[in-house]
Amino acid sequence: MKDNNDNQSGFTILEVAVASVISMVGLVFLASLFTLAMSQNRLVKQFTSTAALAQEKVEEMNAIEITDPRMAIGGDLNTATTVGEINYFDTIYIDDNGQVLLNDDIPEGRTAQYRRFWRLEADADLVNTTIITVRVEATQPGHNRGRTEETILVTVRSN
Repeated sequence: MKDNNDNQSGFTILEVAVASVISMVGLVFLASLFTLAMSQNRLVKQFTSTAALAQEKVEEMNAIEITDPRMAIGGDLNTATTVGEINYFDTIYIDDNGQVLLNDDIPEGRTAQYRRFWRLEADADLVNTTIITVRVEATQPGHNRGRTEETILVTVRSN
């Protein structure tokens, strides 16, 4: 006895088409998540770098003797200010090895990735006290509504 029922099992062309469309939509979303992750990684790197560079400058300013000419009151947080021989700003390039290069040490053909400004001011209420403010900004705009990422740190130093 032979069963004449044709019981072939498998997928129809319609099932394959639907599965292909679902897979394609999933892959498109996955690709967009990948590009979003890459841009967020760059944004976080900029925020981390600006914070580290600002902290480095604050620590440097706290380590300088108060009588050092570099501790003279002055500076601006938005423009490159030089008073006499004292610069209150840096342009910064970080190479592929993570080495921080400042101002004239930036290689030919490379542009600064960060700008760092600082201001020293005497506290009006406390005698022999200096307020140190450091602002670091990335030179390449990120996803912060077209503005550059920046970090501002403020510390107070008593003399």
